[in-house]
Amino acid sequence: MKSKIIIILLILSQSILHSQNFQVNQDVLFQKIVEEVLSEKIESSGEIDGSFYFFKSPKDATIQLLDSDRNFRIKVNYNLRKEYFEFKSGEDFYNLTPDKVKSVVFLNNKFIVFSSKFYELISENEYFKILKSHYVEAIEPVYQPGIEDKPNLRYRKANMLNLVVNNKINQIKTNKKAIITLFKKSKHKEIKSFMKTNKISIRDKNDLNKLFTFFKKYLIL
Repeated sequence: MKSKIIIILLILSQSILHSQNFQVNQDVLFQKIVEEVLSEKIESSGEIDGSFYFFKSPKDATIQLLDSDRNFRIKVNYNLRKEYFEFKSGEDFYNLTPDKVKSVVFLNNKFIVFSSKFYELISENEYFKILKSHYVEAIEPVYQPGIEDKPNLRYRKANMLNLVVNNKINQIKTNKKAIITLFKKSKHKEIKSFMKTNKISIRDKNDLNKLFTFFKKYLIL
């Protein structure tokens, strides 16, 4: 009799546990759906102010597709939120995703695809590549609660530097000390002098290109 009671209790406990797990899974799934719906609602209703495009308006670019040797020119803009390029043909809008494109070249910017993602090419040589990823963040503007109405969230453009060596990508901290430590210690004094003499700004892509190109042989790989 005792053994039967124990078996019944075990079955009941397993049933309850299964039911609890099922409920947790259902709750997680429901929360994901709610978040997706809310996200789409926010975007479509304009509750996030500001632009999520790289340029203020589309710019002429030379597009090289993966499945074609021919290039074509068209006005495009980079959607920083969805991370693909967009263009208009007639009354219709189209997107250029990383799986279709090899490069997108503007007058002052060149984007390439690495690891199925678009990056701006800052510097490239036989030793390494410097790539910059661009994206947007949704931030809450400063306001005085009780005095001012709560403002909408606002898009803020941001970027991140990356170093590619032997086909491996790593983030680079954008400060002077971190940049210098990427090179051999014996060259640190010379690099500091070079940066001061040439007024190198680590936030300027042309300056970064000049610095990394000049000292490319001394990068710690």
